[in-house]
Amino acid sequence: MAAKYDLVIIGAGPAGLMAARTAGAQGLKVAVLERKKDIPKIHRSCGGVINLNEPTYDQLVTYDEDKKLIECTMGFTIEYDGPFQNVYGFHIYSPGGGRLEFGTFSELRKNPQKNRMGISLSKEQLLRRLLEDSEKHGVSVFPDTNVCSARKEGAGVVVDCEDGRTFEGTFVIAADGINSRIARVMKFNKEREFYGTSRDTSLSIQGTACPDPEGFLFMITPRGIFSMIPVAEKDCYHIYATTLRRDEKPPELLNYFVKESPTFAAWYKDTKILQHRTACVVSLMNPLEHPFRDNVLFIGDACWRREMSNVGSMCTGYKAGTIIAQALNQNKPNEEGLREYLDWYAKHYFEPFGRRKQGGRDFTEYLTPEDIDYIAGLPEETFPQTLDIFKVVNNIGRVYGELMTKIYEERPETMDRLMKVRENMEEDMEKRIKWGFKIT
Repeated sequence: MAAKYDLVIIGAGPAGLMAARTAGAQGLKVAVLERKKDIPKIHRSCGGVINLNEPTYDQLVTYDEDKKLIECTMGFTIEYDGPFQNVYGFHIYSPGGGRLEFGTFSELRKNPQKNRMGISLSKEQLLRRLLEDSEKHGVSVFPDTNVCSARKEGAGVVVDCEDGRTFEGTFVIAADGINSRIARVMKFNKEREFYGTSRDTSLSIQGTACPDPEGFLFMITPRGIFSMIPVAEKDCYHIYATTLRRDEKPPELLNYFVKESPTFAAWYKDTKILQHRTACVVSLMNPLEHPFRDNVLFIGDACWRREMSNVGSMCTGYKAGTIIAQALNQNKPNEEGLREYLDWYAKHYFEPFGRRKQGGRDFTEYLTPEDIDYIAGLPEETFPQTLDIFKVVNNIGRVYGELMTKIYEERPETMDRLMKVRENMEEDMEKRIKWGFKIT
């Protein structure tokens, strides 16, 4: 016989645990089902960044001297007294070492609390805090639980697990992350546009000779684009290799970047490797426009194209837990009861960001390193400081749109190659799709 709850949550990441903490605090009987044995432990590539001091999906978070993350828009707080490093924004490096700066870090670090755009913290410690808070509010947590399916039955939803246990909830939240199993078994993915499979590999390191490492850095090389970001512990970082191609091996790419890349290998000459490779594989699909069916609500990464961000995920969890409690108190155990959540998601997530088409551009296959160095050296301005990738793309588009005539006049051969990037966009997307593995 199924154990009955007001709310069953599948997945105990930032979104799922925030939903559990919120619903439990409002008196709901809540169960959390998580496949990991040690729920807070991080096993995949993950930066652990919390965006601060600028809106993320219209939600604003700060971190104060009392060691509290404060969500200013909705009003929730999370205590966090663990290690962290400041993150000031994006820098994009060209193959020869030129860079586009979204904020000048040397100036910004003079007043860290005011100027930082985020902190990189211990996600394990953050999840442990959310888990402890949830259990204090009476939430039942079931680790080492693999969920097979969720199906509407009568007035509720029955969740079946591989070990034969069943749980029943008036509502179910699917917060099982990227490549959501629940999205797959409920046939959501058949409706989603697929545009490739991303394979990521990362290393945890201590020490770097990078001149300004306190940001989200992208490094363009002859063999692709790599990235680096601070982690919680002082002078420690993650470095990442990502590919959409089947004929490339991310570990080999990462080894090239650290040991052989012409400009950037020097950054890692005296680096200590703290943890060998972690990885993640992501089936890239468009976000869910309507993340609800048969009393199952999808939140966080489970309904998004890729990582929604820790702030975005926790805010969806908080809003979902709040509105589900409200729906049950008003005796509206159906889609009508969740209308406020669905309208909020549409306004702040899907409409401004979810409708954006994924491009198929891979300019490193067309432009030479000399082309990219030239292009990187053209802007005469520092770009506005941000950790919002959409703002980065928009500002690059704005600035380089004004520089096209200059590029044509000074480097017509570079302009020809830029035009090839645009002309072959659909063809490149088709290649990405063929290389990928759609999870249906």
